[in-house]
Amino acid sequence: MDLNNAYIEEDLFPKVFTGYVERPYGILFYNEENKDSYDSNHAVIYKDKIDNLNAVLSDIIAFYKSKGMRPIIYQSMLDDGWFGEIKDELTEAGFENWIELQEFMLPTGENKIVPNPDIEIVKIAKWSDELETVFLDAEEPWEIRVAKISIANPGSWMFGACINGKTVGLLYGHRSDRACRIDYLLVSKKHRGIGAGRALFHAFVEWCKQNGITYSYLWPDGETPRRIYEEGGYEVVEVRKAGRAFYDK
Repeated sequence: MDLNNAYIEEDLFPKVFTGYVERPYGILFYNEENKDSYDSNHAVIYKDKIDNLNAVLSDIIAFYKSKGMRPIIYQSMLDDGWFGEIKDELTEAGFENWIELQEFMLPTGENKIVPNPDIEIVKIAKWSDELETVFLDAEEPWEIRVAKISIANPGSWMFGACINGKTVGLLYGHRSDRACRIDYLLVSKKHRGIGAGRALFHAFVEWCKQNGITYSYLWPDGETPRRIYEEGGYEVVEVRKAGRAFYDK
């Protein structure tokens, strides 16, 4: 199965919600008003676009330091395992670096989720201050600005899980000409274990069917989301060796 579109989308998706500058070797994402968000503040670099790695690393360090940020670098998902090859160079430049496995899940089966009938799922068209409470209750405040900017993008979508009129969970992402990406699933800590995440994912899967969306992907962040996605008909079809580097000087 050709996942190149998913790999490219994984590199470029922060363009939906953060600022960026392009360099010959890659892209520098940044948001000076949301410095705690890794998705909003990191460089993506490409193996085949680099002639002088040390010069590239120096440029990245200088760029983020000038903005009062910690330099962070992500390996392009197209360059499977590359950071393992340049581990010594990254370390010498002052970066703590490692390889982590990133699993790509695509729809391959039937949606077997039976949603909790007490949970109402609504399609959210615009941001409201009420939504901030979900992020705060989930103890993920850095994601507020990301979601707030994302929802204003024409290709973005968001579903909310409501109990007695109160939003307790969110599932959101975006569509491009390459793929439909699930960006985030979160549920208030006070309302976990009652099926909010499952109901949200069920609604998303059915929405894709209704809108003819056949190429969607995600990667699971933990065992609980993985079980939800598998029940919704998704399975891991590829595992990539993603490189990460955090400046440590």
